[in-house]
Amino acid sequence: MKGNPAKSSVDDNRLAGRLHLLVNTTDTLRHSGIPSAEHLAQTLAFAPQDGFVWLCGQRMMLMQHASFTAMRRELVTSLGMDKARELMTRLGRDAGTRDAQKVIQRWPEGNHAALYSAGPHLHMLRGMVNVEAIRFEIDSSQGHFYSEFLWHESFEDDEHISNHGLGDYSACWLGIGYASGYASAITGRQIVFREVECRAMGHSACRVIGKPADRWEDAENDRISPGAQTPYAPTLAEGPLYYYETLDAAGEQSPMVGVSPAFQTAKRLLEKVAPTRATVLLTGESGVGKELFARTLHQASRRHDKPWVALNCATLPENLVESELFGVERGAFTGADRSRPGRFERANGGTLFLDEIGTLSLSAQSKILRALQEGEIERVGGNLPTKVDVRIIAATNADLRAEVAAGRFREDLFYRLNVFPIHLPPLRERREDIPLLANHFLRHFCHLYECPVAGVSSRLANTLLTYGFPGNIRELQNLIERGVIAATAGEALDLQHISLGKGESFTALQGLTNKGRLEATSQPANATATATAIRESFTAPAPANSAHPAESAFHKLQAFITGERNQLGINLGEVEQLLVRLAMDRCNGNITAAAQVLGMSRAQVSYRLKAR
Repeated sequence: MKGNPAKSSVDDNRLAGRLHLLVNTTDTLRHSGIPSAEHLAQTLAFAPQDGFVWLCGQRMMLMQHASFTAMRRELVTSLGMDKARELMTRLGRDAGTRDAQKVIQRWPEGNHAALYSAGPHLHMLRGMVNVEAIRFEIDSSQGHFYSEFLWHESFEDDEHISNHGLGDYSACWLGIGYASGYASAITGRQIVFREVECRAMGHSACRVIGKPADRWEDAENDRISPGAQTPYAPTLAEGPLYYYETLDAAGEQSPMVGVSPAFQTAKRLLEKVAPTRATVLLTGESGVGKELFARTLHQASRRHDKPWVALNCATLPENLVESELFGVERGAFTGADRSRPGRFERANGGTLFLDEIGTLSLSAQSKILRALQEGEIERVGGNLPTKVDVRIIAATNADLRAEVAAGRFREDLFYRLNVFPIHLPPLRERREDIPLLANHFLRHFCHLYECPVAGVSSRLANTLLTYGFPGNIRELQNLIERGVIAATAGEALDLQHISLGKGESFTALQGLTNKGRLEATSQPANATATATAIRESFTAPAPANSAHPAESAFHKLQAFITGERNQLGINLGEVEQLLVRLAMDRCNGNITAAAQVLGMSRAQVSYRLKAR
């Protein structure tokens, strides 16, 4: 991270007034600023249709208490009490560290007390324990930290007591690790929590105390030794999201970003093949980052100091393919007033990237095949072959095997290119990477447009995590760029910024209210009205002069379909409107999804909605 004078000034202002803090009641801890308990609850999102649960941008898993009990019992039986305790404490510490990292990133404007108190709130939101604050002291200037809580209804205690009874062991192993990891990541120093009282030892509640590791007199903190834990997260002093450089000195080349298994698999394949001279075929949907992968492969190869030449084959007219690839001699055709090298010659010694290679004609394919087989080319209008040493990286969003079977792609060229295939997954298969990519693009465009927005709202973050992204990474990048342009400095990006007021582009998802109930959290403004209207249409009685005044429009349609009535009683336009509004209701106001349900185009559905 590069230095930034403005950043230092902001950091000083943000830390001013935070050097000493004292909290001694639960109410104070709950009302200490941003993020509040309500803010944290809004980050919990459910996408049951995809099998995802998200909390603060991290994929979660709901687990039965009985299953956890069985797993913990097996660990104790297999490893013994001490080893099982050490393992569970480390796992808890890792979870606490990761939560703290996400909280710091999501709420860079949060004050120190609120960022710290988010830990107990998340602890409760995960269903681990009910936390009561007793005392919390922090004095950054003196390096002082002291935290004391009562933990009630710990599920770890319940499990331990039911399987092992009361004893001399404290039992909140995951919880202690979580509290230690979270506090350490927030403060930037090693904080160790311990249970000085525990329900599993016969006390009425668990009393836990957290202090810096060097303030404890014994060496029990070795159970969570630094060598076995997740590294501490950046501290508050690293500032808001928007103070960040994403452009390297080499010329605006963005790094590859991702932690998902699908992305890591592709990255490992790239690292394997990069040092070789093998031809690589990159496959994947449009917008998944094939050119970025190809550039990264070139930079990691032994040819990194040689030419990199890229060509999008889809943009080449048929009559210019040969001259563009192999070059032209002066006088070869009308207008060829000088000789010029083609892409193969320009890439000699380096790498030639042929994007969208599946769009080339069979004639062009045969010429590329000859160049690859012979290692030489001839310019248009020339009669002397030129030797070229070029590594080929090809890319396509088409299924080349299917194209071969259909006779649109040469089989021999396919096998020449398919030496080392790497499939790049679509964004919907690497959702764990969406928060990372969104933050990366947010930092970049805030810097580019000099618009320091205050992060991403929970509603938008949850929407991005559950959106289908047919345009993949390119679409996400465009959405974030659009949002930064539309937002005001200091404002958090929200749904209206990326949709420009057209929220129907995004499907609603299920989130958690502050009362613990699930409801749509990113529902478009018009979705509720649509749902209400369709219910009223289906249940409202017909006009008084109707032959069947007690019947709704829906019942009339139903009676006509079943044969109970010989006449429909409503016109076809009304039936059409009912079906459109029903589809809109089921799709939570998403016009595109409703059009797919009805087998209509989006424009047709939009027209009928306007005609109501």
